[in-house]
Amino acid sequence: MTRIGHLVQANGVLEEAFTKAGLREVHSITIQAHLLMSSAAECLRFERESFGALLAMMTILDQAAKEEAWEEIHQQLKQFETKDEFVGPCELVIATGTK
Repeated sequence: MTRIGHLVQANGVLEEAFTKAGLREVHSITIQAHLLMSSAAECLRFERESFGALLAMMTILDQAAKEEAWEEIHQQLKQFETKDEFVGPCELVIATGTK
């Protein structure tokens, strides 16, 4: 497992899960899939509407703490905003295996 900024990358986790599930010839690739939007505010709206795991983690917070968390997320997202657009970093791990 490697730490990249505040992100943790767990190398081999998907491949291990495929192998434990009985798959053979397991291969994976990581591709860059930047999230392109008009602004950090648009990205925040998208996250508030569609990131189920993040929403689930916030259920333990009261409303004031939730709003504080969303504001902090918005501030952090702004680092990926240029004068013309928002380009959020994103990686996708694509794996295959045979049964």
